[in-house]
Amino acid sequence: MVAGARTAVRPVDGELAGWNPVVLAGVVGREVLERAGLDAGVLDEVVVGCCDPVGAAGADVARAIVLAAGWPVSIGGSVVDRGETSGAAAVQAAVAAIRAGQARTVLVVGLGLCSVVPPGAAALNRTYGAPWGGVAERFEEVGGLLPAPRLSERAAQAAGIGRADLDAAAEESRRRRAEAETSPAIVAVAARPGDAAGRGMYRGDPVATDVVRDWGDAAELPPAFDDDGLLTAATFAPPADCVTAVLLQAGFEAQAPDGTTTMAGMGRAAGDPFDPVGNVAVTVGRALDDAGVELAAVEAISVVEHDAATALLVARALDIDAERINRDGGAVATGNAGAAEELRVITDGLAVTGGQRLLLTISAGPTGSATIVWQTDI
Repeated sequence: MVAGARTAVRPVDGELAGWNPVVLAGVVGREVLERAGLDAGVLDEVVVGCCDPVGAAGADVARAIVLAAGWPVSIGGSVVDRGETSGAAAVQAAVAAIRAGQARTVLVVGLGLCSVVPPGAAALNRTYGAPWGGVAERFEEVGGLLPAPRLSERAAQAAGIGRADLDAAAEESRRRRAEAETSPAIVAVAARPGDAAGRGMYRGDPVATDVVRDWGDAAELPPAFDDDGLLTAATFAPPADCVTAVLLQAGFEAQAPDGTTTMAGMGRAAGDPFDPVGNVAVTVGRALDDAGVELAAVEAISVVEHDAATALLVARALDIDAERINRDGGAVATGNAGAAEELRVITDGLAVTGGQRLLLTISAGPTGSATIVWQTDI
């Protein structure tokens, strides 16, 4: 990994709501190239991770990014949609292309402008028929499929995780994120506010910090779904806006200030649609085997928090202390920007190394899980 950058994470309809995903991705991509000291002409491919590649994020948005950014027209582009693991799968696709000798330098972009393309947009637009036709019939006898938050809630209840546990996990995520240093991966971009941006923010103002949510006393909030449910507005990561990009290159020799970062191992697998963390133990095992390291040797573990139950369920699946996960907090504290959040845990985890050499990043959901082991030689 040569370089990485991202926008700040901002609320839906906030300061980034007026950006087109193609244009904003070009801004972040140019910043990544500048940090790497490279010209766009070295790019062989742009790979975009996006779990809702429709509308402003559709029609091969990767190719659109290349052309809109003014980069050479010879650069190809492709889009990866793998549900909750779209961002990590895009990184893995780029690594596979480099390992196979098909490319040398690849820019990977995670799109998550939920103000422009809201979560579920690909499934909700049924102009050309209902997506996933036939799936409902297959699982009808076992009660049907559940949305990811409801599945996490049910799994937490089955695992003996209570409302107080989730409230505490959310508050810890918020505390860690609030106390963490501002990530050096953030590039300031000009505000293009939406209706919910609030007073004092004007078009063109620099946006350079994440917004950490303040929900007051989590115990006072009503359940988000069922009256006896566990998740609330505090423990569920709402949609957010962010774009993240990383640059991968074969045989990169230059030394970054905190060392050379390599992708040491990776693993992914589809999961049982009733498993909210999608076979995560399998993918972590594959990634660790690929890297030739033990889980005990990993200093930092970053997990995409779809809700407060996610990290706790991952910890139980891996038989580790949940305290080891997300040392600087997660998406529950700021909001979840989908594929951009998957790449954010990579850029932030590597940018703020704290002297740590091994980083394990995990994306997991009902569609499956994806794990990457990153190694920094300090």
